[in-house]
Amino acid sequence: MSKKDYYESLGVSRDASDDEIKKNYRKLARKYHPDLNQDNKEEAEEKFKEISEAYEVLMDKDKRARYDQYGHEGVFNQGAGGFQWSDFTHYQDINDIFGDLGGSIFDMFFGGGGNRRRSASNRGADLRYDITVELKDAFKGIEKVISLDKKMSCPECKGSGAKKGTSPKTCSKCNGSGQVQTVRSTPFGRFATVTTCDLCRGKGVTVDDPCPKCRGGGIVSGNKKLKVKIPAGIDDGSHIRITSEGNPSTTRGPPGDLYVVVHVRTDPRFYREDTELLYEMPISYPQAALGDEVTVETIDGKVKMKIPPGTQHGKVFRLRGKGMPSIRSGRRGDQHVKVSIEVPRSLSKEQTQLIEKLGKSFGHVPKKQKKGFFDGLRKD
Repeated sequence: MSKKDYYESLGVSRDASDDEIKKNYRKLARKYHPDLNQDNKEEAEEKFKEISEAYEVLMDKDKRARYDQYGHEGVFNQGAGGFQWSDFTHYQDINDIFGDLGGSIFDMFFGGGGNRRRSASNRGADLRYDITVELKDAFKGIEKVISLDKKMSCPECKGSGAKKGTSPKTCSKCNGSGQVQTVRSTPFGRFATVTTCDLCRGKGVTVDDPCPKCRGGGIVSGNKKLKVKIPAGIDDGSHIRITSEGNPSTTRGPPGDLYVVVHVRTDPRFYREDTELLYEMPISYPQAALGDEVTVETIDGKVKMKIPPGTQHGKVFRLRGKGMPSIRSGRRGDQHVKVSIEVPRSLSKEQTQLIEKLGKSFGHVPKKQKKGFFDGLRKD
């Protein structure tokens, strides 16, 4: 770790206020988050650690005073390698900045432990469940019942891990905290390092007589049925978060969350783009030339639409408010109807004569083509 000036690392003056320090740290933390710098991850990790070390010192009144007086030697035991992630106490600030991404920082640098809050570090695993719905279900919204295989609290011991009639005991090593603090003395003060208790493995309790069903773990595999509400307007690939329906924590922390990933099956009638729908409709030449009123399919039923005389091939008409609803506002998009003029593949003698007559009226007399060798091979 370089001995770069902490004030310089955060881009603040030596008389900067806590608010200025915090503001600059938030900006730099976003810039150098390792998960957001996959092309240069190692360098980003080093930079992230550098600004976090500076933040740890300058946001602590006593450490800042010692740093101003003694420099780097005044705040961390340089002989032991200087700043360690176990020295960092502002873990919640990182979590506030990045949300779920904050967890990857702790997994990367703390190994899932360190000074991180118990409720955050001991959280159960998140789960994913994929579900497929029809486009019409995505249009209306629907409630689905899913069957989820997951870990759950043991029904025999209620998740305690202790045999029925007995209770877990408070861990004698960590006194129920799930963490063990090691204090080291330096010429500049006493510094504490917090690690997960190896006796209770972070649970805070020990079990002398384990439950026979879960073997003392407090968790068993099972199946749970859940109702999932699919909101109207949901798009393909969207996910729905159901809090606390993931796996339970193995160390008395909160359970993880369940993420239901929704796949919307393609409807052959429509092409969807966000709230807009495209529908292709064939019409005959007389309909295009003379105009007509046609019946058009929409996602919620059939409607009438007028084809004006002289409509050209590929013309697109708009049916306002006949598209998909917005998942946020509920307001519906439009349906776009693209018409294609169908040319008949075969004609009766009478139809041929009528079209020839029509062609003559336009001053066009098509030449009759002679059949060649390859015409007999065409199968249209």
